[in-house]
Amino acid sequence: SSLWSDLSSDAQEFEAESWSLVVDPSFCSRQEKDVIKRQDVIFELMQTEMHHVQTLFIMSEIFRKGMKEELQLDHSTVDKIFPCLDELLEIHRHFFYCMKERRQESCVDNDRNFVISRIGDILVQQFSEENANKMKKIYGEFCSHHKEAVSLFKELQQNKKFQNFIKLRNSNLLARRRGIPECILLVTQRITKYPVLVERILQYTKERTEEHKDLCKALCFIKDMIAAVDLKVSEYEKNQKWLDILNKIENKTCTKLKNGHVFRKQALISKERTLLYDGLVYWKTATGRFKDILALLLTDVLLFLQEKDQKYIFAAVDQKPSVISLQKLIAREVANEERGMFLISASSSGPEMYEIHTNSKEERNNWMRRIQQAVESCPEEEGGRTGESDEERRKAEARVAKIQQCQEILSNQDQQICTYLEEKLQIYAELGELSGFEDVHLEPHLLIKPDPGEPPQAASLLAAAMKEAESLQVAVKASQMGDVSQSLEESRVESGLTDMLSSSDEPGHSSDGPSKQRKKKSCSVNSSEWNESVSLNCSQWSPRSSGLRCGRLSSRPAKLPCGQSLGLDLIFQMIQAIQNLTRLLYSLQAALTIQDSHIEIHKLVLQQQERLSLGHSFRGSPFQDQDKDRNLEKQREELANIHKLQHQFQQDQRRWHRRCDQQQREQEAKESWLQERERECQSQEELLLRNRGELAHQLQEYQQNLERLREGQRMVEREREKMRTQQRLLCRWKHGRQSSLPAAFSP
Repeated sequence: SSLWSDLSSDAQEFEAESWSLVVDPSFCSRQEKDVIKRQDVIFELMQTEMHHVQTLFIMSEIFRKGMKEELQLDHSTVDKIFPCLDELLEIHRHFFYCMKERRQESCVDNDRNFVISRIGDILVQQFSEENANKMKKIYGEFCSHHKEAVSLFKELQQNKKFQNFIKLRNSNLLARRRGIPECILLVTQRITKYPVLVERILQYTKERTEEHKDLCKALCFIKDMIAAVDLKVSEYEKNQKWLDILNKIENKTCTKLKNGHVFRKQALISKERTLLYDGLVYWKTATGRFKDILALLLTDVLLFLQEKDQKYIFAAVDQKPSVISLQKLIAREVANEERGMFLISASSSGPEMYEIHTNSKEERNNWMRRIQQAVESCPEEEGGRTGESDEERRKAEARVAKIQQCQEILSNQDQQICTYLEEKLQIYAELGELSGFEDVHLEPHLLIKPDPGEPPQAASLLAAAMKEAESLQVAVKASQMGDVSQSLEESRVESGLTDMLSSSDEPGHSSDGPSKQRKKKSCSVNSSEWNESVSLNCSQWSPRSSGLRCGRLSSRPAKLPCGQSLGLDLIFQMIQAIQNLTRLLYSLQAALTIQDSHIEIHKLVLQQQERLSLGHSFRGSPFQDQDKDRNLEKQREELANIHKLQHQFQQDQRRWHRRCDQQQREQEAKESWLQERERECQSQEELLLRNRGELAHQLQEYQQNLERLREGQRMVEREREKMRTQQRLLCRWKHGRQSSLPAAFSP
């Protein structure tokens, strides 16, 4: 009850969905985004760990305890369902309480607000040394017996009393409606959640800090632990499968070997053997028919079985032995049959050949590869080794140890070279900041990291460097065009200011020519002088070159007019491109250095393999000699192909440089044509503006004339109206006068 009360209080503390909802909103708003995301992931790690402890507690105190006390089940049966449960609960409780203590230590203002700055040391302690060995052993055993535990639980469910017990326990509030199979599955999946959470914490952790190093170590330890658990589970499943097959083999079955001895089932049981691989194959008989065969690849033999009455017997095909010793066994492809292979046994009792077919080409290749690995790791026969071979083996081991030592030394030297190059980039960045280029982004880290397992690829770095060189070339040309327009504008200013600005611009103009020459020189470099050219380019494009004097450039904006701000932006673009190009070329130099080390080590390894194959040739048969000769021939062909690819790459590189030069010339021609076209467009635009002004003036005159015409028309209308009025008055007057005269008078 006390333990469950503690877990309940912990559940209340971690019932929120994220860290952002636990702390005060004002406290959360003061934190950076990366800090908030990092705290959310750490909170999720603690929350899921608490839920895992609750699951283990439910399995222990609700189900297991009830099975033992109420149902009175056998303790061994209960332990098969819940293997290593006490050890798991102890380990994860300790892990959770360590993180909980760190949470309490990280409180800022009150118990609610906290920021966990260190979690990597707890993870390293949990997944390293003694704790790691315990977890590998415990989880290996628990995950190996997962299927057995679930199947045993299903068998017990057939009992009504057990069914009622499970229903009662599932209805318990503490069980959270989780059944036994669900709890077992959650436990097996827990260790696979740790790498995802640690990788997410790493995303929001600053590099080159102690916390980042601890998290990287912890991630490696977790992955090693998972790989060890997977290997243990795989070995256990193979052993269980081998035991199941042994139980199904008929006791009286036997087969006759080539030397006349009889091989029985007891011979498989008496000697310690492990199952390496198994599968259904088809054995082609002399008549061309195919027999369904179960093939078992063991530590020292290859076994063929047939199924009969739900039992296995030794296969009987063409009176050939169905048990083949891996000593002097060779696997060969069948011509014109992508799914077939020949198994040639060159034993002392007489050679024998088998034609085996599979369902697909991939399955056939998988079988051949596993048979070859089993033959190489097969234990030697008694008396098969001599004092001379032991001496050769010791010499070979000494040579291998020396090669490994040389590889470590080369790896350390490569790491030193990368460190020195990063230090140079750091110095360049500091010089850029001291020179006043705060807006230029300076990244003092290489784009590669030396990996002893796999050499870095330099093609992407070369492509990026070429892009930066092209952008730098465009910036240089733009700056030249800007300088020409600037000189035309400065010619209109008074002579004293013109002299001062021209004297300050002369070094900038003098640097353009050498920069173009350096660009063309770096583009025309051949592959044999690649490393030297990379270092030369890096030194030439460094911020310390005399072509770009940072102090002088940073003081120019105060003296230049406002129209020249575009030129300053181009200078900043050039400096940014130079910094990026320097970083890319240094990264390329480091990548090529690491590749050279890998090539030398691989040459030594190939020579060592040839010596070993020649030294052990006396133990093999003519078939094995032919096999080794073919392998050596394949290796020579691969080396020849590599040399051809290198030569082809050099030719492609030269063609690419020529194409770059051609494209550059075409681009220059297009630029000149565009400039001419721009001048024509400007002149046409000026003409259009003049015509537009004339049309506007004519329109204004037309409107004025139209207004005068309308005014005259209105005056004419008024005069016409007056005339009409006068005419009417005159008519009225005449009519009145005629009516007043005597009738004697005629009108």
